[in-house]
Amino acid sequence: MFTQLRARKRHIRLMNVAWHLVREAELRVTGEPSQVTAVEVATLAFGRHQLRIEEAEATDYLAAALVDRGHSIDHLPAVFA
Repeated sequence: MFTQLRARKRHIRLMNVAWHLVREAELRVTGEPSQVTAVEVATLAFGRHQLRIEEAEATDYLAAALVDRGHSIDHLPAVFA
């Protein structure tokens, strides 16, 4: 039970990080959500929550945030775990 709760909290934190970056890109005059990178997701996740994640996981969260906000993910590399 405790492990599931930790995993859920981690997931929520990582989704919030990715969603925040995509939303910020939408609000910038010259920004495009497609310009957000997995490295930015990983960096902010560490900076805000001390969570170290690999680029593949960061790409997954970025893709989920982009789709959630109605954007294409065609520009993202295909990552298979």
